[in-house]
Amino acid sequence: MLYKKNKSRLHKFIRRFLIIFIVTSIILTVLFEMQAIPFTSKCVRKQSKTVSTKIIGNAVVEVLEELDFSYDDLANINYSDSGQVNSISANSININRVKSKVVEKIQSELDKNKLYKFTLPLGAFTNLTMISTFGPEVEINFTLTGSVNCKIKSSFESSGVNQTIHHINLVVKTDIITISPEYRKQNTFKTDYEIAQTVIVGSVPSMYADVAK
Repeated sequence: MLYKKNKSRLHKFIRRFLIIFIVTSIILTVLFEMQAIPFTSKCVRKQSKTVSTKIIGNAVVEVLEELDFSYDDLANINYSDSGQVNSISANSININRVKSKVVEKIQSELDKNKLYKFTLPLGAFTNLTMISTFGPEVEINFTLTGSVNCKIKSSFESSGVNQTIHHINLVVKTDIITISPEYRKQNTFKTDYEIAQTVIVGSVPSMYADVAK
């Protein structure tokens, strides 16, 4: 009889322990998810920005190296007989080549739907500094897709007496959609690259042909 009572108490203890263990595990899992999802989303967004910036930068460098255009290939300075600057005109064909090739290069990379990966230690999800670098590495995956467009921006900078620096910049705007189990959002990245410059000797007229056109 005593054996049966002890066995019954043991079963009750095990049952209570299992219930407490299961409930505690569920609560901890929910709390971890509540903490992990916003943290993971933030990390994915940062990583997608880093990857997007790298894709854009590599595309611009490759195109500029391939075309090897100088300032004179993109713009022409027209002088008067007295040596004054009359106007600055754009070489539309070459400018459009730069823009179209950069767009094509970036879009091609985005259309590959590559899977990008990075890892974080498990402790990082706790948001506790002391243990943020501890624990097994957790792999996080995401893909990128989106669209891109480019435009040319022209600007002038004074450089001493009767000298002006003309900058020609390529402005790349990408609408990137980042997709992961924890995060899906579109972000717009705008990057400015100087692709040519020259020093103009003489006064620059207030009215000139805008290279951006």
